[in-house]
Amino acid sequence: MGIASIARRIREKNLAYILGRFRTVRVAYSSGRGAVEFLRPPRKSTGKWLMPTLFGDAKIADIVQTIRDEAVFVGLNLPGHIVDEIKTFALSEPLHAIYDPKGPTFRYFDVSGGVAADGRPMPIGGVSDPARCPAVQKVINDPVLRSIVRKYLGHEPRKITTILDWSFASSMSDEERRRLKHGVIDYHYDVEGYNFVYASFYITDTDRYSGAHVMMKRSHKRKPLRMLFGSARASQEAVHRQYGQENEITIEGPAGTGFVQDTSCFHRASPPTRGDRLMLAIRFIN
Repeated sequence: MGIASIARRIREKNLAYILGRFRTVRVAYSSGRGAVEFLRPPRKSTGKWLMPTLFGDAKIADIVQTIRDEAVFVGLNLPGHIVDEIKTFALSEPLHAIYDPKGPTFRYFDVSGGVAADGRPMPIGGVSDPARCPAVQKVINDPVLRSIVRKYLGHEPRKITTILDWSFASSMSDEERRRLKHGVIDYHYDVEGYNFVYASFYITDTDRYSGAHVMMKRSHKRKPLRMLFGSARASQEAVHRQYGQENEITIEGPAGTGFVQDTSCFHRASPPTRGDRLMLAIRFIN
């Protein structure tokens, strides 16, 4: 999105999209929200934090510091039984095309080589309201994950959204993927409210040939003005030139691999060519 899009959002009074680009604004917002929550009388516990954690070995303070320094912590991994439950759910649910969310639904096994049974090209198929899955709910409400989120943001998130998408392997060109709204294959940074952090989990084995997440470490901190005031997208060449190719990492791993990320950093998805990817993403916003 460029200057015209920014101007439109100003007219729409979507100031979060404008101001949320700036790290100083996000830090100030977090401090203010944290102070308000500190002064507010504590609410009666609903008991949901009494549930056991899925991440028993996690060192919360170290994880939060790593995200602050690097923009990501890799290694908050799901146990096998949770992975299996989520995958079984995603295999049985109707899916919608990313470029046609209200169009005909289909099932995972209806897609071959990135083409649905009805002939539509299919870069991504999404599950509607994945939080209906009990295993996904366990991840969303996990006390360790929520503590990481709360400590990183400095407050409780006001909004939580959940995405469970299949990315289908195919020989589709990058240009065709972009036309079908698979634009996340290009480097970009997110602007979701005044503050945000995402937790993502591979539900299938994932490498650079099956949709691995690629990102530029520490790019959540140091953006030049042309990147702050211009488009949130950038070419790979521009990102490498600004941050150094040595800071680029590709997150690969077996099913269950998880990472928590400040997605104001530059990141992208590898186009899958040899294997389908199923990924769960939980967005904690504001």
